[in-house]
Amino acid sequence: MDSPPLELTARDRRQSLIAIVLHMLGIGIAFGASIPLTSLVLERWGEDAGTIGLVGALPTLANVLLLPALRRLAAQLGTGRAMVLGCGLAAVSIAVMPLLPALGSWALLRFLAGAGLALPWLIGETWINAVALSHNRGRIIAVYSSALFVGFAIGPSLLTLVGTEGRLPFLVIGLATALAVLPLLPVLHLAPPLPLRPGLRLSQVARRAPTMLLAGMAAGFAEFASFSLLPVFGVRNGLAEPAALLLLTVFLVGGILLQLPLGWLGDRWSRRPTLALAGLLGLACALALGLAGGDPLAAGAVCFLLGGAVLALYNLGLALLGERFDTADLGVANAAFIMVYSAGSLVGPAVGGLATELSVTWGLPGTLAAICLIVVTMALWRERGGAPARRRGRSE
Repeated sequence: MDSPPLELTARDRRQSLIAIVLHMLGIGIAFGASIPLTSLVLERWGEDAGTIGLVGALPTLANVLLLPALRRLAAQLGTGRAMVLGCGLAAVSIAVMPLLPALGSWALLRFLAGAGLALPWLIGETWINAVALSHNRGRIIAVYSSALFVGFAIGPSLLTLVGTEGRLPFLVIGLATALAVLPLLPVLHLAPPLPLRPGLRLSQVARRAPTMLLAGMAAGFAEFASFSLLPVFGVRNGLAEPAALLLLTVFLVGGILLQLPLGWLGDRWSRRPTLALAGLLGLACALALGLAGGDPLAAGAVCFLLGGAVLALYNLGLALLGERFDTADLGVANAAFIMVYSAGSLVGPAVGGLATELSVTWGLPGTLAAICLIVVTMALWRERGGAPARRRGRSE
């Protein structure tokens, strides 16, 4: 079983950070390419939008249902081997999809791919929090998440090179998933172990860290509602389809570019007030999006800032998690964080879609504003309640 040294040297931390960032870049590319590829092929088969959406949600559902069991598996196998196993399972599941061209088979394979990718996701976030120190945790996590979203943005472009027909795109995505393991191989011995019988239970995470879990849930809710519905919002408010799609691109670019400044602010100031500030920025941008409507320049500028605010909810919540919990408990805490994020990502598009049907102009903006307002309220309430982020054992 992998057992890294209790005290990492500066060189160990630097090597671990580089490896995890490169790994998540590769995972992001594979993830960003596999989602639209699956949807396009199912559309070509004549499946309805509801079925396509359900199949697309299965990897996320795997996170919600299986993460506690996967955490125990990682503890038994060792974290390094578990990351390799997870990437291998995802790579094989994606690569064999064209060999089993049936809806039921694809549903199962997408579920297995999600379960596989959950292992490097869980361990990677535990590892990055173990590598980070208090004075740079926000910036370290910002670099980590930015790499994931850069990969996510690159993924669809990969399909323009390899196409969406035949076996080739699936083989390329499977290969990309497998190759994402390579940066980890020299540093697997540095991966933090997950205790087989941790002293912390999932239910205790909710009591000790409600603000952080709320931030994770809100991030999943707002991110996936935006991914799914920003283009729809643009088209229904009078934008041409290319301009509407550009709103999503600008949202991602803003999310990537603004993470380091917000992470730096959290490191220099305090992460809980910075979380409230990110929520307040998201609230203001969501309301401004409703006012911008079909104005492409105004809507684009708002989406840039909105992306930064929404993605910061995840990063700052994860950074606070690293402050609150010791390394021995981080595996359980991160599992809880990913589960609520995944649950939010399942609910967000549905709620946002229903709201959009009720109001074309204010449905999506109002939904995003509401979830950001909840985060702001919780963060400020906990701040005024005096629950210090750096004292362990008390609720956040």
